[in-house]
Amino acid sequence: MKLSHSSYLLIASLSGVSACVHADPTAPSVILPVITETASASIGVETISGDDIKNRYGNLQSYLKSLTSMQVQHSGGLGDPVLLSVRGASGRQTTMLINGVRINDAQGGGYDLSQIPVDMIEQVEISSSGSNGGLYDGAIGGTINIITRDREYQRRIAAKLGNHGYRSISAQGDVNPMISLYAGSESSDNNFNYPVPTPWDGSERNSEEALNNAEFYRHTLQLSVHSGDIQSQVGWRHQSKNIPDYFRNSPINRARYSIRELTFSTGNGAKYSNNGFNLDWSVAASRKNESYQDPESSIGLGEDDNRYKLQHIEMSLAPYWQHEDIVVSTGITGEFDQYQSRYVNDPDSRECTTPDGSCDQTAQQSVININTGVDYQINPQWGSGLAVYHRRYDTSNERTHADNPLRTDIEQSFTGASASVDHRSQHSEIQLSARRSTRIPSLYERYGDRGLMLGNDDLAAETADNLSLDITLFDARSEANVVVFYRKTYDTIVPVYDSRGVGRYENSSDASMTGLESTLRHSLQVAGITFEPSLSAAHYTSELDSDIRAFNGKQLPGIYHDRYLASVTAYFDRKSIQHSLGLDVEVAGNLYLDSGNNNRGDIRRSIDLIYRAQLKTLSASVQVNNLLNNQFKDFSNRPVAGRQVYLSAQWQF
Repeated sequence: MKLSHSSYLLIASLSGVSACVHADPTAPSVILPVITETASASIGVETISGDDIKNRYGNLQSYLKSLTSMQVQHSGGLGDPVLLSVRGASGRQTTMLINGVRINDAQGGGYDLSQIPVDMIEQVEISSSGSNGGLYDGAIGGTINIITRDREYQRRIAAKLGNHGYRSISAQGDVNPMISLYAGSESSDNNFNYPVPTPWDGSERNSEEALNNAEFYRHTLQLSVHSGDIQSQVGWRHQSKNIPDYFRNSPINRARYSIRELTFSTGNGAKYSNNGFNLDWSVAASRKNESYQDPESSIGLGEDDNRYKLQHIEMSLAPYWQHEDIVVSTGITGEFDQYQSRYVNDPDSRECTTPDGSCDQTAQQSVININTGVDYQINPQWGSGLAVYHRRYDTSNERTHADNPLRTDIEQSFTGASASVDHRSQHSEIQLSARRSTRIPSLYERYGDRGLMLGNDDLAAETADNLSLDITLFDARSEANVVVFYRKTYDTIVPVYDSRGVGRYENSSDASMTGLESTLRHSLQVAGITFEPSLSAAHYTSELDSDIRAFNGKQLPGIYHDRYLASVTAYFDRKSIQHSLGLDVEVAGNLYLDSGNNNRGDIRRSIDLIYRAQLKTLSASVQVNNLLNNQFKDFSNRPVAGRQVYLSAQWQF
């Protein structure tokens, strides 16, 4: 599916907003609400409150999916990993932060959006251009910072029910002026119908059956302490996801993956708050215990009982000086990660004498990041920014218990930079930005583990050069946004397999991508009802430049290269009840699932609907995702869950 009309949509967007900006001054003046979902604190950074996400979209994934530059990559039902592509970059090339602390784990390099309940979110900050000093960390794609609630001025109790056995309940509020608490639990049977290739009971191939062993639950606690400028949080999470046998749907399958995690963070207040010298600091630590069990050997090649431990420590010191229109900042961040694996049922995992066995391993990674930058508001219309960073990382890996640990140590460093210039006027914002970015290989990519993936000590970091032009035109009721960008990525990391099915990650290709994204939003009132419609489209062109003949000249996999979005939200009051109704439509295509472009993904067609009513301190909503029950094959090359219906209620007191 080619987006052949993207240029026409761009012209229409600019023409439409131009007509609004230059409207007849004698026409009646009707000032309508600004569309809050995309309100920006500064050029290049979008912010939205957690309450707006919950009220309009129901959850974080649905909100991010509504953005032109975002592609949410969900690999199954609730509890399965959810990654995010920003401006055509891969999920691992996107940085996820919680309260400014990176949650991309060093072992796999990924993250899971679904681990954060929407009730815990105070605000979300999104940087796609990577040019804002506050969020810039060298991400190739973009950076998303999720700020959790540290104080509650109202107590809340919320409950939610849905099909496929979904249920959740949460409570949050202040214990006293300094301490607030959040507690939540959610679970799902995930027993949606699925076309099973070779059913266990001998039924016809691809017969639709309710998935067996797909259950999920998660329990979450967070304690927040607020004392002056210092905010501290302690969090606990326990979740378990049963893993279905998608090939046979075995009724005796008991495979599951579980996580127990404890987190702590503390730091002082917001950045750029006072003239003169200021000092921001933060400390964070986490410990995560994971286990994978497959007692019936339903998923893997043996009766697995595997244990994994991950520890993360991060400290940041960021002095900065502000004087009226200039801010000079610097900072140093240190990170330490340790990963340990233990294969309980493999008799040779300690000594590692069998080539085909799994070895107990210990891997460590330390990163030092030093950065400095300046933001200068030249005059009320023109501003500029420049940031330079140097990143050094050291990694090591060894067999934990073997007589010959085969220890490897690697040291590498990288220097990157970003620069931007922007112009503001009464009805426009324009920014031109450029940056050089990097992605450090994960410990899994570098050293292998969990199966037939071998290590590669020579694996280099991915680097990328980005150039982006962002144009926004607006007035009191309309907004048009156009983004044009080019990205060249070097030493792209891809898995390569030999004839035995044994693979390892290699720097096998460079890649280039050109993108055009356009969005048009409007707000109007008709008969006392406020309507906020929007239209957007994205078109990407990409090409691999690879030493592997099968990949060379092919399109980047795992990304929809053509995507259309349309939405409308209606707000109205009736008899003291505030109502809102939202409709979101998405059509996306031009997706390949492999680097050789042999496996084309389905066209994505999805319609989501959400209705919400609020009466004083009580609110209720009905949400339907994938209204037409279109089970297209998504990024995982498996059919999506289909229609999902949720009923929710909340009481504030």
